[in-house]
Amino acid sequence: MKKNSLIQTLNNEKIAIFSYGRKNSKRCYNKLLRKFHNTTIVDILLDKLSKFENSYFGGYDREFEIKCKKHGVKFLKRSKKSVNIDYPISECLKFVNKIDQEYLLLVNACLPFLSIRTINDFLNSVIKSNFNSASLLVRKDNYFFDKNKKPLNFSTKLKTLNTKQVSPLYEFGNALYFFKKDFFLKNNRYWDWNKVKYITSDNKIELLDIDTEEDFLIVESLWKNLNDK
Repeated sequence: MKKNSLIQTLNNEKIAIFSYGRKNSKRCYNKLLRKFHNTTIVDILLDKLSKFENSYFGGYDREFEIKCKKHGVKFLKRSKKSVNIDYPISECLKFVNKIDQEYLLLVNACLPFLSIRTINDFLNSVIKSNFNSASLLVRKDNYFFDKNKKPLNFSTKLKTLNTKQVSPLYEFGNALYFFKKDFFLKNNRYWDWNKVKYITSDNKIELLDIDTEEDFLIVESLWKNLNDK
């Protein structure tokens, strides 16, 4: 059994933690495998997953399989079709039927700053809530408008702009998804949105998500700056 003072949650054999990826992402090609300062995004991810029991990575390409073996994370083979489509999610994650555990935690592969502690704290929270489906929200303290440019969280009678006093809104974190495997396989979706438990986070650095080439350059620059000190 792997030992780490932080990692106790996944001693619970009901839970598996996993992520997945592909080479041919459209907006930022090969972002997981190409050089990211002095490492790669997938190496950062797999190093974190390796600290947990029952960790998996779904991929198609041989390069991912080699990386998984290096880090001691179980590699699950995806179909060629699944790495050439963006949806439905049921097809993209078809490989989870090979996982034995009852509950799954999906970790977004493209958040290099997401910490082991945050993942573990999140899991401890969902276990305390009796394994309820859960995800992460990010608190945003700013002035927001709807698609018609109408204020959402402030009055037009406002005279002074001060984000310390504004009513916050919450954005979907796109980071952690906890759900029951059988529900996903049966319904082709993670959960019932009316029953999801939302856990909030204020850590904007941990939730920096790499979707585009611009994102890659910004996050890599920050990673270099923080890790070279």
